Amino acid sequence: MKKIVFFIFSFLFILCTFPAYPEIPVKIKNLSFIDGYKPNQVYGYGLVVGLAGTGDSKSNLTKSSLKNMLNSIGIQETNPSTKNTAAVMISATIPPHLRLGEKIDVYVSSVADSKSLLGGILIQSPLKGADGNIYVAAQGRISLPSGEDRRSSVKTSGVIVSGGIVEKEIKPDFIIKTSDNKEALNLVLNRWDYSTADRMMKALTKKLKKSEVTLSENGKILITIDKDIPLSEFISNIENVEIIPETNAVVVVNERDGTIVTGGNVSISEAMISKKGMMIQVENSDKKVNAAYVKDAATVKDLVDSLNAVGATTNDIISILKALKDSGALHAELIVR
Repeated sequence: MKKIVFFIFSFLFILCTFPAYPEIPVKIKNLSFIDGYKPNQVYGYGLVVGLAGTGDSKSNLTKSSLKNMLNSIGIQETNPSTKNTAAVMISATIPPHLRLGEKIDVYVSSVADSKSLLGGILIQSPLKGADGNIYVAAQGRISLPSGEDRRSSVKTSGVIVSGGIVEKEIKPDFIIKTSDNKEALNLVLNRWDYSTADRMMKALTKKLKKSEVTLSENGKILITIDKDIPLSEFISNIENVEIIPETNAVVVVNERDGTIVTGGNVSISEAMISKKGMMIQVENSDKKVNAAYVKDAATVKDLVDSLNAVGATTNDIISILKALKDSGALHAELIVR
């Protein structure tokens, strides 16, 4: 039977009342985003040429596309070879406020039976948005994953670094009109929580003296714009306000690699823990037991820290957390992966 020796100081550490952990303020820009101020996705279709015999061999789509491309530059070819050519889908994400002529990374993936895109070059291809308009022109040499995992990586998908050039700007549309004809913007929480929203509204009301801060029916925080200061400064003032957010009680356990992630405020009710193979020995005493008593309001972090300090294995800790959840003593969502 495996024995884990708990010295008296560590045993009492679990039994005592644990200290509270300080709450850390977070900027509003890390908790929310401005409604309408978002990135946009674009996509397109193209041909990769210059492959070393690893292109599409049986795809009529590739042959037809290559034929049409050659015809567009005045070359008439009825039966072009496609062994060095691959049909691909192209995708990219345009950040907000990206200007005309700026460059972005584009991602290229084979859509036929190509074995590898290694060494290939994408011929200029237009990328469209959801509205059907062309926003980016993409072209360039494809890079595949490199390093230790290169042999096991997929070779039919790659990236062209700075391979897309913005041909049309997408201007964010985030300023709205209220019912009384005032200009305003909406904040959307990354993760909705009434307590966090309430703290955010109170902090913004205190900071923005000339603005109205209200909660709309769809859960957005409506803020009227102060016309006396520049818009950039007004938005910056909003983003840099700090609050202490309310966090959900979640414990995430990865059984494969033994990782345990939890917030400092995840609490445990009064409970008794007993596990086969785990012995507790009180120093300077012959008394040995295989159970530990956890006081009410202890946190998961305290428990894990204590068990780690005395040499408990990760499997022991995970088993205890599962048992605490089943007993109702662990007041958090337990996610096991």
